[in-house]
Amino acid sequence: MPTYGMSLFPDKLRRNFLGKKGKEGEGKGYYLVKWNTVMLSKERGGLGIKNLRIQNKSLLMKWLWRYTSEEGTLWKEMIVAKYGELNPWCTEIVSEPYGWRVWRSIRALWNSMEENVFLKIGNGNKIKFWRDGWIDQIPLSESFPDLFSICNNPEARVCECWTTQGWDLSFRRLLNDWEVDRVASFLEKLGGTNLVTNAPDRVIWKHNKDGKFTVDSAYKKGIQAGVRGYHHHWKSIWRGLIPTKVKCFTWLVIKRACLTQEVLQKKGKQLVPRCFLCNLTGETNNHLFLHCKFTAQIWELFLNITCCSWSMPEHTSDLFKCWIRKGGSKTQKKWWKLIPSCIWWSVWKERNGRCFEDRSNSIHKVKWNCLVSLLFWCKQLCIEDVDQIIELIGSL
Repeated sequence: MPTYGMSLFPDKLRRNFLGKKGKEGEGKGYYLVKWNTVMLSKERGGLGIKNLRIQNKSLLMKWLWRYTSEEGTLWKEMIVAKYGELNPWCTEIVSEPYGWRVWRSIRALWNSMEENVFLKIGNGNKIKFWRDGWIDQIPLSESFPDLFSICNNPEARVCECWTTQGWDLSFRRLLNDWEVDRVASFLEKLGGTNLVTNAPDRVIWKHNKDGKFTVDSAYKKGIQAGVRGYHHHWKSIWRGLIPTKVKCFTWLVIKRACLTQEVLQKKGKQLVPRCFLCNLTGETNNHLFLHCKFTAQIWELFLNITCCSWSMPEHTSDLFKCWIRKGGSKTQKKWWKLIPSCIWWSVWKERNGRCFEDRSNSIHKVKWNCLVSLLFWCKQLCIEDVDQIIELIGSL
């Protein structure tokens, strides 16, 4: 059985691997993106790296699912003999301070499990009529507390309240006039429910079409908790066969997490805030990749060949969302979506050359490098209809 305690060390190693490791004597390095963001799925803006805590929880919940569905197995009988049954779906709470620590950890997840399942009525032999949420996932004792307080058998099972003529409700006293209307509402709520005498009561997992629990669906549910719905532009980053390092870099640009001077200053570095490409203003993510006069000439190059009118957004994330919706023909759209990554990668290489190697290329050379990279990626993807790119390279 998996335990998260053994995963603490690997978690630290994974964080340090993705973080920038500082050189000896230079102090700690930089984590470009929060670890919780990195562990989100790619569709939700992360890198899809497994969250070991949630993965461990999902694996443990698998045992709860097996407990609800595996009748007559030896291991379940041993667990029941040790702790007793709270109901047919789980054991009593484990309170012993020593021994059976693993099952105590598993049993502690029952509340999480219960939130993600519902009961499907069969023959009614397991489900309690008043106390289990078998109708609209709310116990009848909570929906009709006044009737529950006068029922004869609060622990009755559903099959004990059903006859061939319909529902048989038994109360400790005669009903008052005002309670008759409540009983009518009660019977109306029960009206659409019938027992299936040849099928057992079952627990249904909400997050799979077939109603069966899987570790993968439990993990996805856990990792998405509290996260907004995904945006399709995140998925667009990872499609295609452009170099993986360029995909990761594009992700960082959209996250505004590249180590520009703005970011380095926020991390405590004392720097002169200037853009290495235009020397006119401070170097921020949005300036460097969108609004710098040097970069703007490259954007203009591609906008001209597509005859597209464009107003440059403020943020890189906004540009990427809008850009992937544009394009010409079906084949043209394929290489059109590669343009932001190509421009940003070319600009970043030129910026680093000026910053660290004291070398600079003309705007003409950077444009040429950018177009050649784009053409190479298109060839790798077997994209046709690239005549415009070839003509533009020839004209430079």
